[in-house]
Amino acid sequence: MPIYLRTWGDLACFTRPEMKVERVSYPVITPSAARGLLEAILYKPQFRWRIHRIAVQRPIRFLAFRRNEVKSRLSTRNPAPLLADEDRTQRNTLALRDVSYVIEASIELTALAGQPRRAPHASDEPQGDDNVGKYLGMFQRRAEKGQCFAQPCFGCREFPAHFELTDASAMSVPSGINPDSDLGLMLYDVFDLDVSKNQRPGKIEKTNPRITFFPAALKNGVVTIPSWSEVRRQLTAATTTATSTDSQKGGVA
Repeated sequence: MPIYLRTWGDLACFTRPEMKVERVSYPVITPSAARGLLEAILYKPQFRWRIHRIAVQRPIRFLAFRRNEVKSRLSTRNPAPLLADEDRTQRNTLALRDVSYVIEASIELTALAGQPRRAPHASDEPQGDDNVGKYLGMFQRRAEKGQCFAQPCFGCREFPAHFELTDASAMSVPSGINPDSDLGLMLYDVFDLDVSKNQRPGKIEKTNPRITFFPAALKNGVVTIPSWSEVRRQLTAATTTATSTDSQKGGVA
């Protein structure tokens, strides 16, 4: 059973990973950003958000500006004072303005569902087995009240995202807002979304970084997102082909 969440804001920047210094945004929200937005409202290790489709409800418009940023990062283990005036630099940002999306997503249980927990249930979590219905109910209650663990944002903390529950009819985008277009390779996620079946009960392992992409296209105002299993299958096939090609080149040499 999917949920539909409308989210909007004044500015957004879904930074392309190939742009390491100057921020340049993708033309639409990425699946990983949509997943992060939903997790800001409700996250549990026992399930994972699966993004199905994203409807782009407003024209895609960019805005270029400069921001003052610091060049260094604070250490979380040994925090020390950071003087912004001495460490500041100006960087360009090519962001989106006046954005509005409808996210269609569902909940998929992970290998941790039904296993013993290290921490007790949260105060708003019903007792009982881990199942999709329980977590969907929790998400709907939190979204209706505007509750979230952290303020959802569009790529940067400076660009807050507002949200409300909606229904399937919101996925229909009026014609003429944005033309159908090929968006090229888009970032799918920056983490390996697999949860090992051999994971010890009650033990939450740190997620491994893994950058993945998918060919994105805007059709009738909607971007269709492949499943993680499909992305993983394509990645495995590409890796196998590359290894075979390297082996053939080595044999010829």
